[in-house]
Amino acid sequence: MSIINKNELFLLEEIVKKNFAAKYKDSVLGIFWSILKPLLIMIILTIIFSNLFGGSIENYPVYFLSGKVIFDFFTASTNVCMRSLKGNKNILKRTAAPKHIFILGGVISEFINFIITLIILIGVMIVTRAPFHPLESIISIIPIASLIILVTGLGFILAVLCVYFSDIEHLWGVITLMVMYASAIFYPMNIIPEPFHSYMILNPIFWVIDQFRILAIYGAIPSRMNMINLVLLSLIVFVLGIIIFKKYDKKLTLKF
Repeated sequence: MSIINKNELFLLEEIVKKNFAAKYKDSVLGIFWSILKPLLIMIILTIIFSNLFGGSIENYPVYFLSGKVIFDFFTASTNVCMRSLKGNKNILKRTAAPKHIFILGGVISEFINFIITLIILIGVMIVTRAPFHPLESIISIIPIASLIILVTGLGFILAVLCVYFSDIEHLWGVITLMVMYASAIFYPMNIIPEPFHSYMILNPIFWVIDQFRILAIYGAIPSRMNMINLVLLSLIVFVLGIIIFKKYDKKLTLKF
């Protein structure tokens, strides 16, 4: 199955536009919520946790926001992908539109939002006088690219599951909540008892956040083996997602 061809680019563009319109429908501020929401949450949690963790986390606003933007992209993109086929079942039943384009459109639309939040992160770093590390920031593309590959693979799997099992939407909400608390977004890893560290590192989103912080925020190089493992895991999930989607592609319309 080809992921995308030239004839599908127009459809992909329209799906991305549609996702944006749906995300900010009936909102007065529209896309500005992509800026305001993470900023407001950052301010609130900084007030709450900066005194608690201030001694062990340097520049808490940057620490928190760097994890929050990554996790938000993960949850938003997987949620959009999960509902992409079921939510467009009337279109898919009436036309021969390629189903995978709806999933890719969900990832791309949320990635654009992610870019906006990264700009906010840079702004917060400037305001808080955090140091910039140009070379390491370029290398941070590796964990971010791994995340994109990972959520695309998960998107293919979740889209198929959602067509067959509606309860997956509720289950995925619970899973993402668990992932959030296991990703060290708003607390330092050193408060986690040592026996639980091995469970934390089973969470690939923690890997992405940790590697991104080490590179872009602290200007250091993470373990090369950890980066390789993240890339390999993302590719495995991506390939698995394509295999599952290809297997059920022609059967999905019958389930709508």
